[in-house]
Amino acid sequence: MSLMRHVLIAEDETLVALAMAFVLESEGYRVTVACNGAEAVEADVDDPADILITDMRMPVMDGAALIRTIRERRPELPIIVVSGFSEHLPRPEPGRLVVMRKPYDVTAMAPAITALLSAEAGSAS
Repeated sequence: MSLMRHVLIAEDETLVALAMAFVLESEGYRVTVACNGAEAVEADVDDPADILITDMRMPVMDGAALIRTIRERRPELPIIVVSGFSEHLPRPEPGRLVVMRKPYDVTAMAPAITALLSAEAGSAS
C-alpha cells in the first residue's frame, strides 16, 4: 500500500473547494477540506497534512492567521495561498510558500504541489 500525500484545503467557497478536491484526488492525493482557518488548524492537529492550500479571505480565521498559527507548530509545512484579492498577500517563499491568484487553472494546482513537496524532500535530505 502506497502512502498518499495529504493535502489540507482551507477554502470557504464550497464549489471551489470541491473542484480542487476532485482534481487533487484524481491526481492521487488524499484531501481534507476545511471551510475556515480554525477548522483547518483542528484538522491538521487531528491528521497532519503534507501541504496546506489556503484562501486568504475566510470567516472565523482568515488565511493570514491560519498561516501564522500553522507555522508556529509546523514551520516547514509547504503552503499554497490562493486569493482573488491582492491586498495582504504573503510574500512567496521559494520551496515553502507559493501564491496563486484567482481565477487560476485548477489543473495547475497538482504541479505546484508536486514542486513544493519535491523542494521539501530535497531540503530534508
